Amino acid sequence: MATKVEEMRKLASAHYRVEKGITHIFHITGDVEEEARAEEPIKLLEVNRYTIPTGIMPLSFGPAPAHGIHYPSIIVEVTPDEFQRIKRRELRLPNGWTLGDLLPKPRRKS
Repeated sequence: MATKVEEMRKLASAHYRVEKGITHIFHITGDVEEEARAEEPIKLLEVNRYTIPTGIMPLSFGPAPAHGIHYPSIIVEVTPDEFQRIKRRELRLPNGWTLGDLLPKPRRKS
């Protein structure tokens, strides 16, 4: 089975391919001890220019082993403006979460 980090990258790549409005996807990190637990979900913040502004609304999903995702996930989708407000700390992620690394878009096949 792939590691949680490998599956996080796979999930982000799939979301970039499916959701054309996504401009950036970031790993959301929490408490170090919690993140190390196998049952802790993969958490992603997705900046989507086609979504509507709703604030910070984490959506939880179960594992999807048929698609190669064996961990639960939490997705937070925000508009570009909401993302700027997160960066300015006007909007806060819940549960002490912070923005982690940017997960790059998959390269286009030429």
